Amino acid sequence: MFQQRIAVIGGGSLGLFVAGHLSLAGHRVSVAQRRHTPVPDGIRAEGDEHWQASAVCYVTLETLEGPFDQVIVAVKSHDLPEILPQLGKLGDARTQYLFLQNGVPWWWSYPAGQISGAPSIGQIVAVVVYHASERIALGQLRVRRVPGDRYLLARTDGGTDSVLEALVGLWQAAGIPAQYASDIRAEVWSKLMGNATFNPMSAITGAGMSDMVLNPLIREVLLAGMAEVGQIAAAEGVTVKADPQTRIRRAEEVGNTRTSMLQDRLAGRRLELDALLGQPVVLARRHGIPVPVLKTLWASLSLV
Repeated sequence: MFQQRIAVIGGGSLGLFVAGHLSLAGHRVSVAQRRHTPVPDGIRAEGDEHWQASAVCYVTLETLEGPFDQVIVAVKSHDLPEILPQLGKLGDARTQYLFLQNGVPWWWSYPAGQISGAPSIGQIVAVVVYHASERIALGQLRVRRVPGDRYLLARTDGGTDSVLEALVGLWQAAGIPAQYASDIRAEVWSKLMGNATFNPMSAITGAGMSDMVLNPLIREVLLAGMAEVGQIAAAEGVTVKADPQTRIRRAEEVGNTRTSMLQDRLAGRRLELDALLGQPVVLARRHGIPVPVLKTLWASLSLV
């Protein structure tokens, strides 16, 4: 097996899950976290998976030294403006930059070369994730596995190539449920149907996934918000594959997992509101689409 040098930027649940699996598969993995953050002893998983990835190295973004074969960006969207201009120095012409982001992604309207230091559009891999896991401490996560788990990889235009196909295979060999997505733009909005509704509602109410969907009043609000997301997507020229009822069933499958936004609120961290609610509301306004549910959720959390 060809050993790759891999940088994972972000020590949240998804970053830890991917970093741990790739490390256990024999790759050299460095996880970049914030300065002055205590250094854990590798990565430890519990829950539906039990493993310890002791070989993972922890660094800061400033001390990462490229080039890397993969640069995996798994941070909140509000952290990207600071990080994007620094990514170019971490790679070369062969480096693949994978972005695991929720909401309207930064590349949605990205003209190549607009951001100095950012990777070229041809080296970007968009990743849409359906996987419920939770960081319970530094370097520790609780993994939940259900049949619908998947990491959907694609070029931002939906195309594929031999490099991307090899990357999907490498992730699969490491135990990550990776798949190629033929229409990544539709997948972005399908995922946003849940993120723009479940996440803020959980942060407001403190409820887990199944508690929300089993409450008739909250379920009604969630479905209305999802319908608004579908209307925005259609105006952007995207046909959303998943209907709201499918997203509700997915929530029932994952159990009473806490959303990442609820985890952030409980931990006193900044909430990821702009990409999940702010940008969709802006697009809705541009297209003349009323979105009262999304605006109410956004306003309810604006002072948090």
